[in-house]
Amino acid sequence: MEVICIDTSVLIDYYRKKDKINTFWYELSQKYRFSISAIVQYEILRGDKNKDKF
Repeated sequence: MEVICIDTSVLIDYYRKKDKINTFWYELSQKYRFSISAIVQYEILRGDKNKDKF
């Protein structure tokens, strides 16, 4: 299975929508494995107001 690197906007779209099946990330997850860069991880952790486990 091919690995792709996803951007913060893809994760934001997924976490903001209640219907997760209709997100871009869900669609991609049916075909690819994922990786995120250290910058994306930093952006997510800095923007997490609830300090949820990522």
